[in-house]
Amino acid sequence: MEKTGSKRTKLSDRELIAAALEGDQTALTALLERYRGPLIAHLMGYVRVLEDAEDICQKSFLKVYMNIDKYDSSYAFSTWLYNIARNEAVDHLRRKSNSIAPLLVEQEGDAAEVAGADNPEEKIILDQAIAKSLENLSRLPETYREVAELRFLRDLSYEDISRILSLPMGTVKTRIRRARKLLMEE
Repeated sequence: MEKTGSKRTKLSDRELIAAALEGDQTALTALLERYRGPLIAHLMGYVRVLEDAEDICQKSFLKVYMNIDKYDSSYAFSTWLYNIARNEAVDHLRRKSNSIAPLLVEQEGDAAEVAGADNPEEKIILDQAIAKSLENLSRLPETYREVAELRFLRDLSYEDISRILSLPMGTVKTRIRRARKLLMEE
């Protein structure tokens, strides 16, 4: 955390970015420390595991560091940072959904209870159904896959998806409806 009374805590984001662009590493560090806590809290809405949120936060900060010269100052720094973090979180979830084994283990217990899959045959059928659903989900166009993963895999509300993706509620509802239709056609 930044020290209270430090010259850096009194500077605006724009001033810190200007200093960072001139090569002042302490300015970039101060900027990243300012957003670390709020960003991890935001990422917990995606991944729910603190270690994953911290990893995604670290990757996001690395991208900021590597691309600070590409920052468009007509937008708030926080908007740019949160978009980078959102993209990293979605990539993390996509990689996780493409790895079927962890998802099956994670979802299998809940689904088995609902379906009453007490015998091995029912369990195998259930596992195959989950694998097929995940495969179909991964084939959706990215626009629909993103909202479908958040809605169907993470069970997030429309409001949460709207907030996370910075999309209007109507757009979220439309994309989910279209994703559902495409999945049903599969």
